[in-house]
Amino acid sequence: MTAPLLTGPALARRAALVLAVPLQAALGARLLDDADPAAGVAFTVDELADGGAGGAHAGALAVGLEVAALLAVLPHLTEAEHAVSVSTAVTLPAQAPRGREVAFRGTLDRRTGRSAFTAVTAVCDGVVVARAQVVKAVVGLQPG
Repeated sequence: MTAPLLTGPALARRAALVLAVPLQAALGARLLDDADPAAGVAFTVDELADGGAGGAHAGALAVGLEVAALLAVLPHLTEAEHAVSVSTAVTLPAQAPRGREVAFRGTLDRRTGRSAFTAVTAVCDGVVVARAQVVKAVVGLQPG
């Protein structure tokens, strides 16, 4: 028998843990839809996310891409599983200006045993500012 996947309150709790990580919290990352954590995450390009020239730092965008990839995978995990990034390919085709919100939306392309393959797009003011392919290893959740 297969263990049940994360849904409802269990999914919401796990998404809250993801957003409570100090780096995500410092960026002000928030769910796009509280009722659907897999829908993605957003943050405003503020002082911490600014790259120094009026636009988002690539590292800040990478955090959003990573979080959206994880959120897309969560509904496909059991309560005993977690997913960690093992490979990421990123393209940054445009700038996300300071003071603007960036929305990160991920999809699970497929899960094969202990791997999950995701695609993530970041959009600011209707413009794609980043895309990523993120491969995650599915591992046991470590109690914390």
